[in-house]
Amino acid sequence: PRLFNCIEFNDQIATVDVLYDLAFLLMDLWHRGFPQFANLVMNRYLDDADDEDGFVLLPFLMAVRAAVRAHVTATQVEEGSQDSARLVAEARSYFQLAQTLLAETPPRLVAIGGLSGSGKTTVAEALAAQIGAPPGARIVESDRIRKAMHGVAAETRLPAKAYRPGVSERVYRQIAWLAELILAEGGCVVADAVFDRPEDRDRIERAATGTNVPFAGFWLAADPSVLWRRVSERKGSPSDATIDILSRQLQRDAGPMSWRKIEANRKVTEITAEMVASVEGAVSSAAGFRKTGS
Repeated sequence: PRLFNCIEFNDQIATVDVLYDLAFLLMDLWHRGFPQFANLVMNRYLDDADDEDGFVLLPFLMAVRAAVRAHVTATQVEEGSQDSARLVAEARSYFQLAQTLLAETPPRLVAIGGLSGSGKTTVAEALAAQIGAPPGARIVESDRIRKAMHGVAAETRLPAKAYRPGVSERVYRQIAWLAELILAEGGCVVADAVFDRPEDRDRIERAATGTNVPFAGFWLAADPSVLWRRVSERKGSPSDATIDILSRQLQRDAGPMSWRKIEANRKVTEITAEMVASVEGAVSSAAGFRKTGS
């Protein structure tokens, strides 16, 4: 007799959802204490795959993966492993992660605005892992959306005509549309764009009010000298911002600003800690309002 693996002949067994495979990596990164890496991998995959509907399924798929890993680890204890105490603790930690992943987490929208060089994307990537259920919030980034609209890689520089007012209008409409889509499905969103026009800020806020979810808007403020230095030193970023673009931004009036202003010339950990506290406060206030009104 000849042994062979028959899995490949059965499509129902051999074929698996790509998101289920992705969930294994995300779960492992989260369990090992690398939440920001898990969030980054998730966002980059969704940027390329254009599978926004699958985003809200990831916590469940990660929970399944964590439960499987817990079961496999517990099985090793039953087999009489000499390292049983460590394995029991590890199995329990996987089960605890699975329970965390299955806990209901309300959707919320965080918008981060600021001029070029204010650190929006750096802050957004650090914050997203702390918003919502693992693997964190979906980052809706204007630079990546603009590049996707033109069918080029995120690091490809676009010509000046790609930044005409009409094109930028489309980009901001896409940001709001995508945010509202994800929020309506129960996901959390961090929107990352300049947002220096009142109409763009109003539009992203309406994405939250239209889906009845809490909103928190932040404006990263920094001295022009800091912005100029950061923009001039930037390399390998999806942003095409130049000193000339920044100079024009500085000359524009951003209009009335209701978003919370945050000094951007600080450590990222300090900025995100302030944001998380503000976001949690907004969620608590919204929950209290709904309870009182019901």
